Amino acid sequence: MKSRSRHRVERYTIIADIRFALTSKLLVVILIISGAIRVLFQSVLLPNSPSVFGPDEGTYALLAKHVSQGLPVEQFPVYGPGLYNSAKSIALPSAFIVKLGLDELTAVRTVASAYGLTSTLFLALSFIAYLRIRNQNIQDLSFSLDKKFIIMLTLFTFFPSNFIWSILGLRESGSQFWVIATFYLILKLLNSTGRDLWKFTVLSAISLTIAYGARPQTALVFSLVMLILSIAILLKFRKFVPIIAILIGTLAGQAFTTTPTTPTTPTTSPIINPLKTLQNINPLKTLQNQILTIQILESRRNANALGAQSALPISTCQSSPNEIVNLIRCNISELPYRLFAFLFRPLIFFDQGSTTLIFAALENLVWIILVPISIWVSLRKKENTLSRFISLTLTSFVLVFAFSAALYEGNLGTAFRHKSTILWPIIFILMISPRVLPKFRSKSEPVA
Repeated sequence: MKSRSRHRVERYTIIADIRFALTSKLLVVILIISGAIRVLFQSVLLPNSPSVFGPDEGTYALLAKHVSQGLPVEQFPVYGPGLYNSAKSIALPSAFIVKLGLDELTAVRTVASAYGLTSTLFLALSFIAYLRIRNQNIQDLSFSLDKKFIIMLTLFTFFPSNFIWSILGLRESGSQFWVIATFYLILKLLNSTGRDLWKFTVLSAISLTIAYGARPQTALVFSLVMLILSIAILLKFRKFVPIIAILIGTLAGQAFTTTPTTPTTPTTSPIINPLKTLQNINPLKTLQNQILTIQILESRRNANALGAQSALPISTCQSSPNEIVNLIRCNISELPYRLFAFLFRPLIFFDQGSTTLIFAALENLVWIILVPISIWVSLRKKENTLSRFISLTLTSFVLVFAFSAALYEGNLGTAFRHKSTILWPIIFILMISPRVLPKFRSKSEPVA
């Protein structure tokens, strides 16, 4: 009986999960509406220049064009290879679209929207993978009728800031997608045997590697908490392959975000070599225009920062090799306020000054509800041990990311954008809370 059950698990491929997910008419409706709104925004509502909500998309657009032209990333104006290394998963597909004939701003927005749309699907697939771990025979389970699941998935998809950042040409949706995809593949890995076990190990490592190319900081925090989960699974269920997947993905991610630098010499630099400059006057003008554009975008970014800086001021802690203890003490003393500001400010009726702050404050009313409830749910005693491990791991990801971001964020505007990173784990914790699973006909089966 046990071998037959394992054989049945092996047939649950990614394609099978997608087909099962799309049997939910409500999920299909959510995806169609999300896709339609994205097309409407990109074709009609968004300006032909970088949005004031996210001027950074102009920089990523320039990077995509730079890469599409085959120019060395070391010569990317102002930022050099640093931005490219931390945004490869956005820049490379965007550069490919630019080569197909679209302008660079449309390209990065298209990639961001595609990531945002598929993030919804993969969050649903993660829920399905979790259900398969809890009960391997779930074909009779119609999660289309599970109102809580649909409400949570709808909230995730159309959450205002999360939706906006996934339409603009920014890194947020790409980083979010690859982290969710890695999480889904690890869940598949936990419920696989034989050849599928190693297949999902490789896929998990690849997905995590690409996640580093969207936002290395987020991928690193995710890797640390998932490594802790993997160790717990090893001790409890004797499954060691998740640790292998995380370690390989982390090491490969470090390599993926590193680009060998090419030294610039007078014979290869169009600026240093006068003769080369005269022969390539148009490339020089292009370079000057790129630098000017980046300076304009930087000015807009600084203006946004100044407008939101009062609620999250720059840390007063100064690092020094001889003052590590004082640095730690200072950061700890600032953490409570900065953590609260990162999670919940701007506050309605308290932080005034612009329409954007008011809208953000209204959205934070939802954050004030979601964050405490998700933490409370994850700390509740659950019958299934793996469920508890997963909830506590996702809560750890939320808290570690929030602690880190609270200390290094320099202004409230950027912090509010980066906060979208912790939306999906909060939503997933609420999805798998006990009341989400009322239709099981048999008791949950632990991981073998």
